[in-house]
Amino acid sequence: MDYAPACRSVKEYAPCSYRRVYVRTGSRVLCLLGVLSLLPHLPAQNRSCETQSAPVSMSVWGEIPAHPNGVTVAYYDESVGWVGLNHTYANSQNLDHRWRSFIPWLSPRIVSVFPFRNALQSPKSRMPLLYVSHTATAIDASIPKAQWVHLVRAKSERNSRLVQVTSGWSTLSFRPGFAEREDVPLKFKVLSGAVYTIQPDRPLDDGQYFVIFGPSALSGFDFEIECSGAPPG
Repeated sequence: MDYAPACRSVKEYAPCSYRRVYVRTGSRVLCLLGVLSLLPHLPAQNRSCETQSAPVSMSVWGEIPAHPNGVTVAYYDESVGWVGLNHTYANSQNLDHRWRSFIPWLSPRIVSVFPFRNALQSPKSRMPLLYVSHTATAIDASIPKAQWVHLVRAKSERNSRLVQVTSGWSTLSFRPGFAEREDVPLKFKVLSGAVYTIQPDRPLDDGQYFVIFGPSALSGFDFEIECSGAPPG
């Protein structure tokens, strides 16, 4: 009796069956490991950034360190104390001719170019409460009004950050001023003759921001928002 065909059939099909089992088992193990690796990070998404910063008492904000140029913009971090924002100066102001070759009546935008792609300071809040401390000589900073104090979102490009300082839409509507979509509305609260607070009226998306005094963007106090969780809707 010849058993060769039966043996050959087992030899041919058994390895395939084992491979299928190994592939299924390996895929399940990898999926399980992937899920387990995500579990420790899930709670951190909710803890990474608070919705908004809480105000501090007068005894605390009265200790904001003075800045040599007469203006300090800072936020309070319980783990380190007062954190001052860097006063950064623009490298240049350039014309942006985007789309002008396709639509002749578009007016070129003017953008201020700031160095570096990212700011060093990053408040742990999507609605950071910023304290502006100023002296009488800092005229722009001493006026807590929306016409003079701006929170502007910048666009990162290569190793620079760009802030649009004109409408740049058409020759008929060209006007100075920050782009409406990038100029974040602020809430003001005067604490004393030399200190007031500013706070965005909505949670900020991740990105680069500047506090700018006056109608142009030749300099500003920069910070970034970088949170693991999505901003509240």
